[in-house]
Amino acid sequence: MTKRTTVFLLLLGLAMTAVAADFSLEKAKRVDGFLARIAAPRPRSLFLKKAVFSESELNSYLNLIYTRKYAPEVTVIELRLKDKNRVDGRLKIQLAGEKYAAVPQFLRDSEVRFRGTFECSNYHMRFVFSELVINGSRFSPDVLDEAYGAAQFNASVKRSIFDWFTLLPGLKNIESSERTIVFFY
Repeated sequence: MTKRTTVFLLLLGLAMTAVAADFSLEKAKRVDGFLARIAAPRPRSLFLKKAVFSESELNSYLNLIYTRKYAPEVTVIELRLKDKNRVDGRLKIQLAGEKYAAVPQFLRDSEVRFRGTFECSNYHMRFVFSELVINGSRFSPDVLDEAYGAAQFNASVKRSIFDWFTLLPGLKNIESSERTIVFFY
């Protein structure tokens, strides 16, 4: 084995270790267990309680549990949490099968980078995009939302990329700070 090959294998091993360290099943289960626990019916409390999780725990949960259950099209998602509910993120999407036959081929295997802020109100949440890059091309979130709405010409209720959605059961509010997310319940 040459010196160059040895160095390459060592660097490859280090890179794989770094990737594996980013997503931990133990961290994912910690978030999942918390969400399952607060979803169970319990007596109402006058005061909000909070649970704090690291960015790493959230990303582990999203990649190892959430996407596998609810969004198998998402192969990787990484969020970088900032102060004041700001988030930078990246996700990779792979749309395969008959279900996505109408989707143009160039969008079936996509990488989406985004930046924005999430808002919470009355047990609901939404993400307000400030920047959106799909497969290396910048898109105006507002223009993309218009195109998305136009594509729903047969829908009785049109959806928007800016729609509010209901928080998971038991959650009352969510806030983020640098590399940390706080769930209020």
